[in-house]
Amino acid sequence: MQRKYQHLFFDLDRTLWDYDANAKETLCDIYEKYDLASKGVDLDKFLHDFTRFNNILWAQFRHGEIKKEYLKVRRFYLTLKSSQIKDNDLAKAASDDYLSISPEKTRLIPGAMELLEYLSGKYHMHIITNGFTEVQFKKLRNCKLEKYFERIVTSDMVKANKPKKEIFHYALSGANAQKSTSLMIGDDWDIDIMGAKYFGFDQVYFNRDGKELKGKATYEIHSLEELITILT
Repeated sequence: MQRKYQHLFFDLDRTLWDYDANAKETLCDIYEKYDLASKGVDLDKFLHDFTRFNNILWAQFRHGEIKKEYLKVRRFYLTLKSSQIKDNDLAKAASDDYLSISPEKTRLIPGAMELLEYLSGKYHMHIITNGFTEVQFKKLRNCKLEKYFERIVTSDMVKANKPKKEIFHYALSGANAQKSTSLMIGDDWDIDIMGAKYFGFDQVYFNRDGKELKGKATYEIHSLEELITILT
């Protein structure tokens, strides 16, 4: 019997690669490297403020309001400024370290490797990610995930971020895939699920934290293992 889906399009951060754990480890490394405690910076505040400013700036970036290079440094500048440190050189150094160190971290979402191993050879698998090209490829390489994916599409390549239709069109077209036999798997409702839904192909909402649904996805899972039951 022919499978309903032939092409699987995965988000990367928080779907396969454990962004939250890896980012926290990286930020702690930076906190120690620059001895921010001696500068009066509280670690918990540093972690909280970075997350807050990073989310705000990424939303602006997705809407085309700011550029990539501005985002990279500004999130650290604002984080440090909130602890009364106005030092653009330090923000730039921390930014460079973050982009260098974070893709070296290899924590994956539980079940990610087992899932990809199970699906390998059964489906054509691809990545669609809003992350920076140079960083995302390093993450996949260092986690030994590259071999599972035929194509890796980043927003940098397309000059369009999810949920814009351009990135989904680029990914499907490049994979020679049809909407009717394609499936998007991601953790972000607005970016992954609504983006794929509006473009016209099925979605799996990876609702790891049990968030209240804003609408209806084709499928909903709470662990990656559950995806096997959908794709068996």
